[in-house]
Amino acid sequence: NIMGATRTTALNELNIRGLATVTGASTTVVPSDSGIFFVSAATGAHVFTLPAVADCAGKMFFFINRVNYNMTVQTATASTSLDKMVTFNDATADKVAFSTASGKIGGAIQILGDGSYYYALNISAGTNTITVTS
Repeated sequence: NIMGATRTTALNELNIRGLATVTGASTTVVPSDSGIFFVSAATGAHVFTLPAVADCAGKMFFFINRVNYNMTVQTATASTSLDKMVTFNDATADKVAFSTASGKIGGAIQILGDGSYYYALNISAGTNTITVTS
């Protein structure tokens, strides 16, 4: 019991286990990447695709954009993972992106999974705008 709330999902790994700089157009994240801080250093737009939400109870992923290109984090395309992301003002999102001019570099998102939903938290240092797609 945590201050009146019952913990339903424990994190399976330490919060941050390493750093991975990626340069291609896309990265498919796997459950064992939990705790990895992904840095997009792509020479164009980059898309991160999350694993199936059912495989990610207690998993946590971090993403930050180092370049002035669009960075997107999306749920797996399987129908069981669509509409399973909760973020600012949207409980059925499929993806979040840093795609607004002057708001791409330093855009950062933390993703937490409970096995049923992903929770996308804007952890940017500035006022980076997140574009949400349902």
